[in-house]
Amino acid sequence: MEQKPNLIAFLTNQPDDVAPPTPAAQHIPEWLKQMPAEVHVSQLNLPKSSGSVKKCMPFVDAMTCGYTIPITADVTFYMPDEQHLDIVDPETLVTWQSNDQYPGAPFHQKMVLKFRNPWVVQTPPGYSTLFVPMLNQLTLPFQVLAGLVETDTYYNEVYFPAICMMRPGQMFELKRGTPIVQAIPIKREPWASFVADTDSERLKETKAGMKTNEHLYRDEMWEKKTYR
Repeated sequence: MEQKPNLIAFLTNQPDDVAPPTPAAQHIPEWLKQMPAEVHVSQLNLPKSSGSVKKCMPFVDAMTCGYTIPITADVTFYMPDEQHLDIVDPETLVTWQSNDQYPGAPFHQKMVLKFRNPWVVQTPPGYSTLFVPMLNQLTLPFQVLAGLVETDTYYNEVYFPAICMMRPGQMFELKRGTPIVQAIPIKREPWASFVADTDSERLKETKAGMKTNEHLYRDEMWEKKTYR
């Protein structure tokens, strides 16, 4: 019997007017789709042909994990110089976050924006949501700052501060529906850690298996994750 899925809700008072959140798997970037699955490698001790990151399940799993929250209207940014950023934003989706809130942070002198989000995110009891930049994408000139929110009890919109990475003279148009944040539900559970020796035989067995099958992880250990 198929396991009943957990439900994450995205709630807004204007559902007909804004681009909705969608599963991250629907936003595989074109560069990854066009990437060959096999590539030639010349490094020492590697085979002449090897799988690209397109075949790396941890890499792809990160990109397809959870859901994406898009910008809900077109916004244009222009940086004439290092001190100024012009924003054409008819719906006031982008505001400023005072960098005085980040004293001593590596990005203290950077421009920090805040993206408005119209969605109240709700998860089942005991589940939080980790909001992170679009993983492994690096296509936007903004670095969203990650945050973990108890979305089972916090009934409010979560806004997204982001460091502006634009260069002087650069213009960037953020089109409606462009994903800007990845939302990943996480179960809150107590954890403990310890340090110990490896199981030498088990490690040796895994390494031997990977010599004969470089896709051992994908073929024998990986499990499909479902977000819909």
